[in-house]
Amino acid sequence: MSEVYVIYGGSFDPPTKAHAALLRELSARFSSVYVVPCKASPFKNGTGASAADRLAMLGMITEGLQNVGIDTFELDREGCDYTYITLGYFRERFPGIKPYLCIGSEMALELERWKRTDYMAENAKLYIVPRPHFPLTSEIVRKIKSLGFDYVAADFSGEEGSSSEVRISVAMGRPDMFLTKPVAEYVVTGKLYRDYCYVNELYARFGMKKSRIEHSFSTALCGVTLAKRACVDPHRAATALLLHDIGKYVTKEEAEKTGVKFDGRIDGMPLPVRHAEIGAEIMRQLLGITDEEVTEAVRWHTTGKPDMTPMEKIVYLADYIEPLRDFPGVDRLRKATEKSIDDGLRAALGNSVRHVGKDGLYPATLEAYEYYKEKK
Repeated sequence: MSEVYVIYGGSFDPPTKAHAALLRELSARFSSVYVVPCKASPFKNGTGASAADRLAMLGMITEGLQNVGIDTFELDREGCDYTYITLGYFRERFPGIKPYLCIGSEMALELERWKRTDYMAENAKLYIVPRPHFPLTSEIVRKIKSLGFDYVAADFSGEEGSSSEVRISVAMGRPDMFLTKPVAEYVVTGKLYRDYCYVNELYARFGMKKSRIEHSFSTALCGVTLAKRACVDPHRAATALLLHDIGKYVTKEEAEKTGVKFDGRIDGMPLPVRHAEIGAEIMRQLLGITDEEVTEAVRWHTTGKPDMTPMEKIVYLADYIEPLRDFPGVDRLRKATEKSIDDGLRAALGNSVRHVGKDGLYPATLEAYEYYKEKK
């Protein structure tokens, strides 16, 4: 066995095109690559597919990579999976050899939350792969060094594709967006990752037009990326993002006929703003979605407001800058968002002021603009 080997762990739920591309790159750079699927991550609430399904799909993306092997250590042991325990296992298996541990740059942000980082730093070097929207900043490097890690930055970048994005693409009927063809076929045949497929029935029920459905899916894909940057649960965010326009083609009177009740403030709202209020109440009263952070993000996604929660910020911003939007200046807003969520938010609010003028703005939007301008 060569002295240079790398460990790459994760839930692989499912293994995506991004995983497949990364493994090809690791295979070309290391003598041996050990892929370690976990059974129970301390940072996730379970998995979507069984261990057998995940192993089968991992086999599909590692096929033909002679120096890449799947190690089931974490699947076979009892209890929660901690990386320091896995490193101890490899230390015993290959004594005297200090491996590399491959992680994405977005995971480097959370290293201080990992258990026994002192043991990890002593027994592994980090191999950090820059991920889209998560550059390896000087702040992250300082954090890595403060924890005692040696690290190497990969000379390639990772690709798009998270478990949340896979679930959204499955609901869109496009599982191959983030999955290789064999894995996509396996997912469809096995009816896996259908968490958000329910929205299609709701879109039909509430008269969503095809263009609005495409916008909702595009907003969801944009928003789950922002959610990860804002440390917001992407699965909860996806609910708000996919349903943010569910009230778009429903009048107040139609909603009331289904049993939804409104307070008096809706009567003073201009029509372009009403759909957000109607949508939030449909979700809360008719669909039984009791997560207030989710319903409030839908309520304020059109106008914004002062002192928004992280969830409210990402739904407002994703709706504003999602990839199908093509108004003049939208690229400038996207670049601002790459710097930070709040920079993007200020730029979007400022754009609304320039486009409509302060006198024509909905009061909550003007209040939000003034609030975040001062907060800068």
